[in-house]
Formats: sequence, structure tokens, C-alpha cells
Amino acid sequence: MYDAYVSWTYEESSGFVSIAPQRFTWSDFGLLATIVIWSANMAIVKSAFESMPPLAFNAVRFMFTPLLMLLIVWFIEKDLRIDRTLWRTVALVGLIGSSGYQLFFVIGLNLTSAANTALLVATTPIWVALIGQLRCTDTLSSIGWTGIVLSFVGVFIILFNGDTMTQASILGDILAILSAMCWAYYTIGARPVLAKYSPLKVTAWTLSIGSIPIMLIGIPETLTVDWGSVTIQGWGGMAYSVLLSIILAYILWYNGVVKVGATRTGIYTSLLPAGGVISAYLILGDPITVREIIGTMAIVLGLYLTRRG
Repeated sequence: MYDAYVSWTYEESSGFVSIAPQRFTWSDFGLLATIVIWSANMAIVKSAFESMPPLAFNAVRFMFTPLLMLLIVWFIEKDLRIDRTLWRTVALVGLIGSSGYQLFFVIGLNLTSAANTALLVATTPIWVALIGQLRCTDTLSSIGWTGIVLSFVGVFIILFNGDTMTQASILGDILAILSAMCWAYYTIGARPVLAKYSPLKVTAWTLSIGSIPIMLIGIPETLTVDWGSVTIQGWGGMAYSVLLSIILAYILWYNGVVKVGATRTGIYTSLLPAGGVISAYLILGDPITVREIIGTMAIVLGLYLTRRG
């Protein structure tokens, strides 16, 4: 799930806000399809790790993804240029928001459950709000602060489960939170670039820059993998992650952002935590516990209140 939260940034920073009709449109259908794709991505990628280690999976995936994204930008916009004064910002956002996010995400997902990863990564808007508050760029109302507190209650419910806690799962949960914080930095740090260029172009370039350390770090694992023994399930997870979760989902999402606006897209992103838990149950057979239901409800309600605040 190379996340959707950039759409909120695009509208806020660029000032471009579309007035959407209230009826359910094809754009809404595309947004809903994107949520389904991203919800399933956690479990599908997790299953791919059974035949290839996470860093090797990531390295191979990012040999193809940036090039495909740049080709799509060229096909749609016929221009790949970015002002040289903004390249430092693009590079920093790419290294933290792309490299950091992806590395923490895949390693954390390998150590903890797909459901936990989905829930914890979905806290990104909470970290965005907190970073904005610390940098004095955003102001939260009492409703917003209530949402943050409620979301953190949900996070603690997810994290502290005495029945299944292990050192590996705790580390995985922490890495999932760090990945959410990296993506929150992307959301904040990319504002100057998103004010001038489309989210699709910014994403393509930050992915391209971020792919360099991802591939370098993944080389040792990549060289140890017996690629001939990788299962169809493993290659299928790779294809799903690249072609559907990133390429197709981004096109559908950005089309929806332009057509329906930030308010309605926010509604769809709030479905991600529940979608991730359900997908982990359907694909991997992970049980849905009362603890996860309560934690999910707290996080979703907290996200809703934070967006309103």
C-alpha cells in the first residue's frame, strides 16, 4: 500500500479543489476499488514472503516500479521536468518517504501480522496532524485532539496483546509505526513540490530516487535467493504489488481525487484499517479477535475525528 494520503496534500497545497456531485459516480467506484486493492496488498505481500525474503522482494519490485511510473507520467503529461530548486526537497522526500517507508513496511510486515500492519500504517493521518502541529503549520481543534487520543488508544490495544506478543512481533509493530511516520513526512515534506506539480509526477520521481537505497540494501538478500524455486504465489504477489497496488491503484486514486475532492476521498481512506483486517482473515486465515475489532473501531473513529478537527 504505497499510500493514498498524498491526495489530501495535493489539494491542500495546490489550492485545487473540485466540487463533487453527491451521487455515486464511476470515480467513486474507482476509489472503492483502490481501497480493496490496497487492503488486500498487505496479506498478498505477506504470503509472497514465504518464497522470497522481504528485502529481496522489495529490491526486485523496485527495479520495475519507478520506470513504469515515469512512463505513465510521460504518457499522460508529456513532461518529466521538475524545477532544479526543488530537487533537494524531492530527494529528501524520496529517501525518507519512499525508501524509509518501504523498508520499514516490508521488514515490519515480515515480523508481525498483516492485520496489525494494516492498522498501524493507517495511522498516517494522525502523524501528519502531529507533525503539522509541532511545525506550527496546522492547528487542531479539541475534536482533532480527541481523534488523535482515540487513535492512539486503538494502537495500544493492537500492540499490547499479552497472548501473542513476541519480540519479533513487537519489533514488527514498531517498524509498521515507523513506516507510517515516514509516509507522514512525505505528506508534509512534499507540499512545496505538490504545489507546482501533479501528485503522479512527484510520486514517480520520489519513487525513482527512493528505489536506489532499496535496491542497494536488498542486493545481499537478492543474491542468496534461488529464484528458480520461487513459487507462482510469490511471483503473483510481486505482480500484484507492482501492477495493481501501485500502478493501477495510483491512476484510479488520482482520477478520483480530481473528480470528487479531498473530503470524500478521506471517507474512503478511513476504510483501510477494517479492509486490512478482513483481507488478512480471508487471504491468510488470520483470526479476527475482539481486540482487533475494538482497536480498528477506535482507529477509524479517531481518523474521522482528526480529519474533522
